[in-house]
Amino acid sequence: MKMFSNILDVRKDFPAIENYNYLNTASVGLLPKQTISAIKRYLDEERLYGNIYWKEWENKLEQARSLIAKLIGAKEEIAIVSNTSEGLNIVANGIKWKNKENIVLNDLEFPSNIFPWQNQAKKHNLEIRIAKNVHGEIPLEEYEKHIDDSTRVVAVSWVEFQNGFKHDLKALAELAHAHGAYLVVDGTQSVGMLDIDVKKMNVDFLACACAKWLIAPIGTGFLYIRRDLVDEIDATYVGWRSVKDPENFSYRWFQLNDTARRFEAGSPSFLGIQGLMESLKYIHRIGPRSIEKRDLELAEYLVEQFLEIKQLKIVTPLNEDKPQSAIVSFTCRNVEEVYNKLLENRFIVSLRLNAIRVSPHFYNVKQEIENLVNLVKNEIR
Repeated sequence: MKMFSNILDVRKDFPAIENYNYLNTASVGLLPKQTISAIKRYLDEERLYGNIYWKEWENKLEQARSLIAKLIGAKEEIAIVSNTSEGLNIVANGIKWKNKENIVLNDLEFPSNIFPWQNQAKKHNLEIRIAKNVHGEIPLEEYEKHIDDSTRVVAVSWVEFQNGFKHDLKALAELAHAHGAYLVVDGTQSVGMLDIDVKKMNVDFLACACAKWLIAPIGTGFLYIRRDLVDEIDATYVGWRSVKDPENFSYRWFQLNDTARRFEAGSPSFLGIQGLMESLKYIHRIGPRSIEKRDLELAEYLVEQFLEIKQLKIVTPLNEDKPQSAIVSFTCRNVEEVYNKLLENRFIVSLRLNAIRVSPHFYNVKQEIENLVNLVKNEIR
C-alpha cells in the first residue's frame, strides 16, 4: 500500500476529482492524466503523420496484450476487442452448438451477458435456464438445480453490476466442467478492482471492457480464451489480421493464427490502445492486490456509515456486515429524490433498478464517502 501513503499525490493524477465527488467507477472509471497525455501525444505527434509510426503502434498493442495477460494470470490467450459485448459475441457465435443443449444464466446479469445467449438460443433451438437470486445472492445450490449434462455454457459476471454480489468462480467452474460445460465470465465489474487469476479459477473464457475499473478509454477491451479451447471456437468473421502472416497481402487461402489473435479481424483503435497502455501501466504500478485492499476498505467504510441510517435499505448482500466488492447499492422511499439531490451537489453515482449504486475506486477517500452519507442523511425519508 506504499502507493497510498500519500493519497493526495495519487489524486493529482485524476483531474476530474477537483470538480466532482466521483463515486461511479462501476459506470465509467476516471482517466489518469498519464492516459490523457498519451492520447494527446498520439494525435499531436504521431497520427498527424499518417502511418509513419505504425510499428510503434503495433508494439504498444502487444505490450498492452502482455500487461493484460499478466494482470489476469494468462499467457498468449488474449484477443483485443472493443468491449465486453464484442468479446461475449465472439464466444457465443463461435460455439458449435448442438440441438437441445442449454445455457445457464442468472437473473442479476447485465444485458451484455444475456442477449448474445438468447440470440443463440433462438437460432439453434437451445434452452435458456435462469438461476434465481435469493436476497441478492445466487447460491451454488441454485446453479446445481439447472446445470446438467446438456448444459453447454454457464455465463456469469464475476461481480454483478446491480448490487456487487461476487460469484465463486472456482466452484462454478468445477460444477460446469463436471458436466462438460464452459464457464464464460464477464469481468467488466471486477477486473481492475479485484485481483484475479483465471488459471487458478479454471475460467474458460473471460470478456472485459477496460473503461471501468481498469480506468482506460471507452472502446477498449479484451477477451481471454483458454489456450486449448481456441480451436473449439469458430472464427465467425475474419480479416487481414486474423491470419498467421497478416502482412502478406498476396492472394492466398487464409490460415488462421494459432492464438486468440485469430479473433481480431481488422485494425484496432490505436488511439484507444495508447490510452489503454498507460492505464494498464498505472494499474500495475500500484498493484492489483493493493487496489483490491483499498477498494474493499472504502466499500466497507461506506457500508458502516449506511448501517447507521434506519430509513435506508442496503441492497448489496453483506457477509458479516461487509460487502464482497466495491459496489454498494441502497434504496429508500424517496430514492429518486435523493439521487437527484446527489447529482445537484456534484456527487456522481448511478441509479440502477430503483437503487442508488455507489462504487468507489482507489482514487477516492473516506472524506468523499462521509460527505455523501451526510447528504443522504439529510434527504432520506
